[in-house]
Amino acid sequence: MNRLSALFRWSVLVALMILADQGTKWMARRFLLQHVVTAGPVGLVLTMNKGVAFGLFGGRQWVVPVNAVLGLGVCVAAIVALHRGDRGLAHGFLLVFAGFAGNFIDRVVAGQVTDFLWVRGWSVFNVADCLVTTGAILCGLALLFPHQWGFHA
Repeated sequence: MNRLSALFRWSVLVALMILADQGTKWMARRFLLQHVVTAGPVGLVLTMNKGVAFGLFGGRQWVVPVNAVLGLGVCVAAIVALHRGDRGLAHGFLLVFAGFAGNFIDRVVAGQVTDFLWVRGWSVFNVADCLVTTGAILCGLALLFPHQWGFHA
């Protein structure tokens, strides 16, 4: 597969991941506004986060442009990794970018990020946060174990 078709395929997948994130956030805002759903150590709890990870820097105006620059940097890193054939890194960076984009949309549109997935003893998070975390883990694995995780594949 040539790199241009791979880039197009991953662009479509990133768009679908962003849509999944935005769709779940819309459903959470609509159906969890006055409800909390728990099942043992997990649940669905609607919270609004004005900061970045774990509510840090809430209400600071500079968060949005800094986040945009970081997101663009991750996107460029993904394209460079894809061009070099570093598939593990490219896939990880693209997951991170999809997560950044999903939360960035919330920050621009609503000034805050919708979180709704709750795990006892942990913070409340969303699909975009899961994408960022999974992508970061994949990037780490690609760097630590290049032959097993698709580095230069």
